Amino acid sequence: MTRTLFLLAVATTVAGADLLAQSNSRGPGYNAALTNISSARSWGRRGAAYPGGEVGVSFQNDLCNPGSMNIEWRAPMLPDHPKFSFLVTRLVGDRMVQISNWSYNKHAFLSLNNSGNCGGAPSTCQQPPAGGQQMGPNCTDVYANSNNGDRTYLAPPSEMNPWLGSWNPVGSYFDIGDPVQASYPLPADGVRSLSTFGFDAVKNRVTIKEADLQGTTAGNLFFQIQVICEGEPATNRNNNVMNRPFNLTWSGTAWSATTPTATPAAQGTLLDRWPGATSSTAGNGNDDGRFTVAVKVTGPTNGLWHYEYAVLNLDNNRGGASFRLPICANARVQNIGFRDIDTNTLNDWTGSYTGSEVAWTAPVSNPQNWNQLFNFWFDSDIAPVAGNATIDAARVGPGALNFTVPTTVPGLQNSVYLGDGCGTPSANLFANGLASAGNAAFALNLTSAANTPVMLVFSTTAGNTNLAPGCNAFIDLQNYSVVDLYLTNGSGLATVPAPIAPGTLPLDLTFQAATFIAAPPVLNLFGLSNGLTVRVAATGCQ
Repeated sequence: MTRTLFLLAVATTVAGADLLAQSNSRGPGYNAALTNISSARSWGRRGAAYPGGEVGVSFQNDLCNPGSMNIEWRAPMLPDHPKFSFLVTRLVGDRMVQISNWSYNKHAFLSLNNSGNCGGAPSTCQQPPAGGQQMGPNCTDVYANSNNGDRTYLAPPSEMNPWLGSWNPVGSYFDIGDPVQASYPLPADGVRSLSTFGFDAVKNRVTIKEADLQGTTAGNLFFQIQVICEGEPATNRNNNVMNRPFNLTWSGTAWSATTPTATPAAQGTLLDRWPGATSSTAGNGNDDGRFTVAVKVTGPTNGLWHYEYAVLNLDNNRGGASFRLPICANARVQNIGFRDIDTNTLNDWTGSYTGSEVAWTAPVSNPQNWNQLFNFWFDSDIAPVAGNATIDAARVGPGALNFTVPTTVPGLQNSVYLGDGCGTPSANLFANGLASAGNAAFALNLTSAANTPVMLVFSTTAGNTNLAPGCNAFIDLQNYSVVDLYLTNGSGLATVPAPIAPGTLPLDLTFQAATFIAAPPVLNLFGLSNGLTVRVAATGCQ
């Protein structure tokens, strides 16, 4: 019995090294690392006259092996070699969006095994036994922009499992050719049939629509390169992605690309270049790959926070079929929006608010595949807190039906919108921030027409009494108090300071304003603002 337990403990310890890795992990010594990306290049344009065409670009990357094992670097018609993916984004306003197509991957075909700077210090390459068909420990190689732009070795990303790094050359783009070989769709033979003769300057390269480059300025265009190696454990992939700013400039006749040296490449995804955003990454256990969710919350403006999410499928093979966020009940949710990487509005995801969740759902034809960045946004009167986004898998495969990624979600119900007001012009009553204990700057704001008298009242309990058609009093008419009489300024704003003392205990107060306007609907005396319950010193949802 003792011996059995000992053997079980040994087996568990040995297996434990790969408990956080995918099924085909080769172990902790298998490690590919990008050490630099640079040298953006424009190859030309195609299509309608500027700015109605497309431009093709490519980039350079430096790769090294900081691990203890040889990295397999087999020839392109053998499955086991590194593949490089490419992505271009742009800051549009305060939104980070993908402007490149779902770009073809570079299939690396030969390692030069140079000595260089691998792992942060000069290193001597350990030449591998298979020569250029492997990359030895401490060895480096450079794939120039001309190499990464060579269509002979660029293939569709849909052919590869990015989580496992696996790829089948039989029946692949290289195998059947472009246009397809004469025998297709007869059984593929695994022999290269691709000829790039007759390709234009853009085909299969990283492609950007000229319309998406209008108004770009220095510092708001970025590119990313990711290397994926079959069998590399996920714990070693933090050095597999780099990002960098670059510029594309139209001369009037041609595009030119430059990579400013003042801003070097950085490890991590290009979502790290989104000012003010925070990001986190999680995946579907050990069975499938990861998504990175970046979020930026601004406001409140007129009582509403703006939630902006940029979601990158880093290496998840099954893809995303939905993006879901929890939210408090009785929330106000407005301006739900979505952006993918094409211009086809018929395949856009459908955004909705159900009362406990804000969700976007994909049509079958448009899941979020790996190396794609989608955008999701909305406005809400629910304040931000730490929480989890849920992503549902788009395809059948290993792993759970859905998984979560830590992020920021709308989860603090600072105020409750009780219903609309009445009267023309209308009046909007809202909180200017969180009514948290110790917030000396807290205030209530009311907007209406300029120079309008308003009387603010409150009660400790809410009500709902109809005073005239379409006019409800949301305060308790049996027990209310007048705060004061105010006058909106020339911009139509009245501010009521309401500092919250430190140590204040949770308390709900309901407010509403009577507006003294022409043609008042209530007893020919006044109109009403919306009703608003302010949750002083509250936490969580109502």
